[in-house]
Amino acid sequence: MAKYQFFQLSENGKNLVRYLCTDREDFLPAKELLLGQGFEVIGDMIYASNDQEAIDHFNSGMIYPLAEYNKAHEIGGLFYFVKGIYDEARDYYHRRANH
Repeated sequence: MAKYQFFQLSENGKNLVRYLCTDREDFLPAKELLLGQGFEVIGDMIYASNDQEAIDHFNSGMIYPLAEYNKAHEIGGLFYFVKGIYDEARDYYHRRANH
């Protein structure tokens, strides 16, 4: 199995994600190029049989951390705060309507 390293660059409110396979001869120069462009290493190395498997594993493992990351910022935190109030009010009225 090959090892894959993922990188992220946050730019203009969007997250750009790139990955590199560590088995490639140009891994270190490519990694330095990404880091020089402002990308940051995210997550642990992923072991996978091929690129698509690594991407699938990355995507499945990043849903929770990205939600937590969004909660740590003002706009994301505000969204989850308002959503939490809405969910609580909905559940409250749903319980009252069923009793």
